[in-house]
Amino acid sequence: MEVKDKIIEWITPYITEHDLFLVDVKIQGGKKVEVFVDSDEGIKISQCAEISRLLESHLDGSGLVSEHYMLDVSSPGMSNPLKVLRQYKRRIGRELSIVKTDGTTLDVVLKEVKEDSIIVETIVSEPKGKKKKKDTEEVVIKAPFEIKFGDIKKATLILKW
Repeated sequence: MEVKDKIIEWITPYITEHDLFLVDVKIQGGKKVEVFVDSDEGIKISQCAEISRLLESHLDGSGLVSEHYMLDVSSPGMSNPLKVLRQYKRRIGRELSIVKTDGTTLDVVLKEVKEDSIIVETIVSEPKGKKKKKDTEEVVIKAPFEIKFGDIKKATLILKW
């Protein structure tokens, strides 16, 4: 069994019990292990620490990773792509940048999440005319449409500061 599969097996009871969900597990060169976990309300640092201790108890001396491995358990972060259905559900109403499998990039507002697709509205800035600079654009929201998850290569939150 692969390291990633074992990690999933080991943490599944904990994340199920605490209403968390696994976003991703990355293994780099057998030395660096990254585990991304989240919840509908966000994950607490104490929960990441508990998962880390749980995994260390299994990984230490297992031979599955280097003796001097580095383990990082965290939330996926705001700038990482969305990967699982519950992440999308948590982001309803937020702006996303979506790269489709055909290479098309869309900036959209997430309106609804279905089992196999999302419903979005496109946001477009259009010129108003030749007036003062701040009056040169207006935001136009296009009619909602559906994007199948299979057509999404990458979806990230648009962060506005």
